[in-house]
Amino acid sequence: MSEQQTEKTEQPAAMPVARLKDAPGREKMVPLQYPVIFGDQEITEIRVRRCTGKEVQDYIARLGASEKFEMLPVIDCPEAVWDALDADDQDTVGREAEAFFPRRLRAVAELILANGEATSASSPTSTAGLPQTSSEKTG
Repeated sequence: MSEQQTEKTEQPAAMPVARLKDAPGREKMVPLQYPVIFGDQEITEIRVRRCTGKEVQDYIARLGASEKFEMLPVIDCPEAVWDALDADDQDTVGREAEAFFPRRLRAVAELILANGEATSASSPTSTAGLPQTSSEKTG
């Protein structure tokens, strides 16, 4: 074999992955007064956190394109868990999450509330600044 035939074609280097640096204050675990069973797991706390610009862009785009409930990107829990939470726990998690709203998401929520549309299906928050449950949209 010639030297030319044995050389391998070099692959381009993989693109580096961008991620936020872990920093204090970017997230908080909110304990639940009334834990929820989800599958075989007991949920005793919900994580609220700062979100990325991309997550906010995607959330706002989904609001405009869908009539279905969209979980706020600052709250890390499945919609089924959110719906099963005790009302007081939903209130507590929602109030804690408000501190993590980025300016753009806060502006969208304020605009919706100012227009009196806080209970519409496309609203990211209820009048108390909390995500809507499926029952709030239908009832």
